[in-house]
Amino acid sequence: MIKHRYAHEIDPNGGSAAAVLARMVQPGQRVLELGTGPGTVTRILHSKGCKVTGVEMDPETLATCAPFCKRTLQANLEDPNWAAPLAGESFDAIICADVLEHLRDPRPLLNQLHGFLKPGGSVLMSLPNASHLTIVASLLGGRFPYQKNGLLDHTHLKFYGREDLDVLLRECGLLWQYWHTVQVDPAQAELKTYWHQLDEATQALLKNKCADGEVYQHVVLAQPATETAHLNALILEKQRVKPQYEDQFLKLKEELSRIRESEANAKETLKWTANQLENHKLSIAELKAEILTLQQSTSWKITAPLRKLIQKIST
Repeated sequence: MIKHRYAHEIDPNGGSAAAVLARMVQPGQRVLELGTGPGTVTRILHSKGCKVTGVEMDPETLATCAPFCKRTLQANLEDPNWAAPLAGESFDAIICADVLEHLRDPRPLLNQLHGFLKPGGSVLMSLPNASHLTIVASLLGGRFPYQKNGLLDHTHLKFYGREDLDVLLRECGLLWQYWHTVQVDPAQAELKTYWHQLDEATQALLKNKCADGEVYQHVVLAQPATETAHLNALILEKQRVKPQYEDQFLKLKEELSRIRESEANAKETLKWTANQLENHKLSIAELKAEILTLQQSTSWKITAPLRKLIQKIST
């Protein structure tokens, strides 16, 4: 077992960010892994026959990855000249697994990566999600509690939500082509204490209102912003947003169906009422005709004095 603060065993077929990233890489590809750490991803790539060039600042940590790399490079990714030894090389995939959040400004690094990608190559990355519900809960409690690891690892210098990461990529000439999220229930995350301090009503409100509230990590595959990448991004964004509009459309369709049903019922009621009114009109007309016939009859005229007498007696 490798002793390292970020060392952990993962299932290559599991749902962790490291496993998802490793599965994005095809067997036998040339990979540039930036910030190898203890080699969680590196070992999986090695088992797939990938030719990995591992870059790591800490020499002891880099040494643990050496057996799984074709080449290693000790370098500080914030040094503008870190990539000088790689001049002229190109890779199918460049991996930044939980790395960008540790840099004061990841943009210079991301801008450099274009030159190391083969045509059709991709930049793969994972980052913690700054809008996870446990972070929101801790802020509501007046805290931003840095931890030894996890979402608020004390070495994190930058924090990103989905839209922040999208903007960062675009600023650096990259467009996401695949976006995966690792979900963690706030009741199970390392900051769960702050979540449990909230009452059920507040928890329910936050789950309903917070975008990506249960997203623990974003895992993204991005490519240089070519015309094809732009087209793919538009299609993917449409597919991402479409279910939201489809849900709204279905609700509106159901509401419209109810309105149309009510309208049909109202029309039937009006039709029935109109028929009843017409029948009443006919009945009234018939009664008027009968009264007129009676008033014009001989018997009505003969009994007229008798009716007047009765009327006087009754008054």
